[in-house]
Amino acid sequence: MKRFVALFAMLLGLLVPITAAAPHASAYCAPPDGAEVIYKFRNKSFTYYPTNLKSSWTLFPYGGQITYQETTTKHVEASVTATVEAEAGIIFAKASASVGVTVGGGFQWSKSWSYTTNVPADRDHKYRLHNYHYTVNFGVMKKRWVPGATCEYRNAWSSWQRVTHAPVKAERSIWRVDKRAA
Repeated sequence: MKRFVALFAMLLGLLVPITAAAPHASAYCAPPDGAEVIYKFRNKSFTYYPTNLKSSWTLFPYGGQITYQETTTKHVEASVTATVEAEAGIIFAKASASVGVTVGGGFQWSKSWSYTTNVPADRDHKYRLHNYHYTVNFGVMKKRWVPGATCEYRNAWSSWQRVTHAPVKAERSIWRVDKRAA
């Protein structure tokens, strides 16, 4: 009988740790930070994208100056897929954290604009002043947590979505001289 009690106690000692470990296994399958949905970003690049602020094309056979002066609203709009557009607010907020600057679907700024620059003598080309705004391009993928046997994030969309020239939500622009054949 003493052997039976000792064997029973030993088996019971083995079972208790197994059942005590079970709740930890299910907690392991919970999504990190409780996020059921996440967005991943890749192929981030930064560029200056042309805005609506531009002078008329002009020929400068003897050189001279181009001046742009107008009170108007500058605007830049991002180019997004329909998939991204449905969740644009969330995606731009998450993208801002990922790229380190605040970006959005559009940017507008009203003011009195004035800029002048010199142009060389050139009979073969026309020139104009053009405002370019700082923008971000990136790929985005929505991922959804799959609990159970897999315990991982899986793609919620069939392919990576591309967002181009998402404007930085601050006045970060430059003026450039555009050139084309006369």
